[in-house]
Amino acid sequence: MPAVDLSNLTEDAYDPKEPYARVLNHEPLRFDGDMDPFQQLLVGASIKGASDIRIQTDSRIRIKMHGTQHFATAKPLNASEVLSILSHMWRSEDAFSILRQGRPLDFSFEVPIDRHRRQRFRVNAKGVMKGAGDGISMTMRPLPTKTPTIDDVGLDSEVRPYMSPQHGIVVVAGATGQGKSTTLAGITRFHLENTADPKAIVDLQAPIEFTYSDVLTDHSDCASSIEQSEIGEGRNLPSFGDGVWAALRCAPDIISLGEARDKASLEGCLEASLTGHLVYTTTHAGSVAEGLRRMVVNFPAEERDARAFDLITSLQLFVVQHLVRTSDHRGRVPLREYLLFDDYVRDQFVSVPIGDWPKAVSRLMQESADRVLARSMHDAAQQKVDEGKVSYDDLRRLLPRH
Repeated sequence: MPAVDLSNLTEDAYDPKEPYARVLNHEPLRFDGDMDPFQQLLVGASIKGASDIRIQTDSRIRIKMHGTQHFATAKPLNASEVLSILSHMWRSEDAFSILRQGRPLDFSFEVPIDRHRRQRFRVNAKGVMKGAGDGISMTMRPLPTKTPTIDDVGLDSEVRPYMSPQHGIVVVAGATGQGKSTTLAGITRFHLENTADPKAIVDLQAPIEFTYSDVLTDHSDCASSIEQSEIGEGRNLPSFGDGVWAALRCAPDIISLGEARDKASLEGCLEASLTGHLVYTTTHAGSVAEGLRRMVVNFPAEERDARAFDLITSLQLFVVQHLVRTSDHRGRVPLREYLLFDDYVRDQFVSVPIGDWPKAVSRLMQESADRVLARSMHDAAQQKVDEGKVSYDDLRRLLPRH
């Protein structure tokens, strides 16, 4: 990767007062082969536990560790250096022209560590304004080399029996960077390892974060299969909507959709679930009530009531998760709000206008556990505080009402 000066990554150039400098240099990082300074930064940050690496025109590289941002370089990168990095990762010179058309890029990038190890990253790039000109902003997220289990993602014991219905829609919601894809990966792994009930899975992601190669190798005796397609500019399929409709022609048992983000993808999810498929998907929302509203408003007003009925009929489980720093600030733990959709719960929604759904959710969250399987984010947070896993102050910043 030419024309990128990252000599300021050396230990001598770090300001010792900057926390990330101490984190990165806490112990020596040893790699086989030849890696340029940029690759060393990426791999070193991922080994240390960074969740995000942010690169922007005329800015210093920043790295997010356990929810806190730190500088990673002493000097900013200029426009040509950032463009060089993007072109190198995108493997084409047309990346900037795509961004200037207002189209973001979502793709994966891989760094070889040695003969046997690779570190993959999820990359999002978009155009931004820098002064009077156009700039580039990139966020890189290290991807785990090992597929997580449902134990690894801390899936709540109360909801585990309901994560694998015969058909319908299971939604995992949350903000960006809250582990939605990782939770879905843990669920997918469960199905791939389930020799008693093998499934044909179609996995649609933007980009593909988990390849499941470790699971498929270790469980070659299981008849389950997975077919993966990457969604996005210049990838396998142009959109999630196209992907889910194409998946329906492949006779899958399970469709895992990276995000139900628009009318076309939601229509595909509803059609798949109503025709007997099990669909897992994610959406951006901070609560069950918000998630339901955001999914419904994707449809035109004249279709909304009918589609709202289809959604409530199809939903099996709605989970919202936030990741919060542990009390020792060495990691993060998930807080999960959830609502199981059975016949009683569905009746509470179909009998009221869409505008009253938030009130319906609030009432259901307060009902007795023997009637409704539900937990509010407030109760999830209180449980973690009582267990000593998170601090009250950290929760108050995330959930202002605490």
